Amino acid sequence: MKRIPTGKGFIPLLTLLAIWSISLVVDLPGLAISPLTGILGKVFPHVSHLESQMLEILPNFCIFPFILLSGKLSMSRNKVGLVVLGLTVFLASGIAYFFVDSITGLIVVSCVLGMGCGLVIPLAAGLLAETFTGKYRLRQMGIKSGIANFTLILATLAVGLTEGRDWHLPFVVYLVPVVPLLLSVFLTKPFLARNGGPQTVSDAVSSRPAKVVPKTVARRRIWGIIAFYFVVTVSGITLSLFIPFLMSAHHMGDDATGYVSAVFYLMVTLPGFFLGNIVLALRRCTVPVCVAMMIIGPLLIAFCPCLWAYFAGASLMGFGYGALQPIFYDKTSELAPSAAHSTRVLSYVMSANYLGVAVCPLILSGLGAVEAFVLSAAIMAAVLVVSLIFRNSFVFSVDDELAAYGAKSGSNS
Repeated sequence: MKRIPTGKGFIPLLTLLAIWSISLVVDLPGLAISPLTGILGKVFPHVSHLESQMLEILPNFCIFPFILLSGKLSMSRNKVGLVVLGLTVFLASGIAYFFVDSITGLIVVSCVLGMGCGLVIPLAAGLLAETFTGKYRLRQMGIKSGIANFTLILATLAVGLTEGRDWHLPFVVYLVPVVPLLLSVFLTKPFLARNGGPQTVSDAVSSRPAKVVPKTVARRRIWGIIAFYFVVTVSGITLSLFIPFLMSAHHMGDDATGYVSAVFYLMVTLPGFFLGNIVLALRRCTVPVCVAMMIIGPLLIAFCPCLWAYFAGASLMGFGYGALQPIFYDKTSELAPSAAHSTRVLSYVMSANYLGVAVCPLILSGLGAVEAFVLSAAIMAAVLVVSLIFRNSFVFSVDDELAAYGAKSGSNS
């Protein structure tokens, strides 16, 4: 069986596929069913707009505390068992959607689904951080983000194709946890022992030399990444929330709106698969360039009311966000005092993303579409200034040596 280098040993290819498969579910709650909210008013004529929004917002609020809980449990519980538990709750909720016939029931099931997903989310990155190191980890974090975002694109398209037949049918996307549940057997100790891998996944790098970072310094850096990630998420999600209103105001059809949204998510997806090459090309300019993209993108959308500008703006916003996301995860992994602590530390940072998705509609409520995009650009302009002032800090810099290794790993592995 083919074995994959981790930077400190090898793991079976099937084990890597099992870890990758966990990322299939991490972006699905709330966002995947966003195209469905438009027809819920027809299914439930008396439902309020707020109740419809709850289906997208509440799962993310429920995800937030369970991400932190998962990080804590990962220190004292079997990580594979925790993955299986979270996926089982997620899958059970996905099945329950087919038997619910009230908006209240949908909201309750969505909250339970968010809880299950919250248990899984930090482990999708945590198992990679514990298994891989250096150049290998950078590449794997990019692939993980690419898989998660690409799954979201497919799920959203599936919802759009099925929503006109039966309103229950779009919830089929929440049956995806079947795949990682079936593959979880390749994460177990018996399988790894039989196939020449480490006794547990994280043992692959358990003996790696750790960078000693004082607790106060590590804590400050983690908070810096959390704040950066939260702001980037709020800015990026602005497109999903406001592009339909803006394009509708300029008499553009739903198809055009769907294409622009699809381009955004596609550009969020692509950088993850080529992260090493991107970082090698941009080096220490990686963060400022990505932030600049997230300034120019919303300004194009706000002040150039034509389809080409919307495509260009969505592409820039998506690419900037998609490249920064795995960099956040890789930087966070470096701050873990040991491989075993990676999931716990990542849980803190990953919670910023889902908190940003949850509160963005509240932060931008009451604003028009143009004002929302201008505010998004203004926020990222402030971030750009900060990133240039502190360009040599841990949060805003990219290690040149790691950049070179990241690109080479794509051709060597």
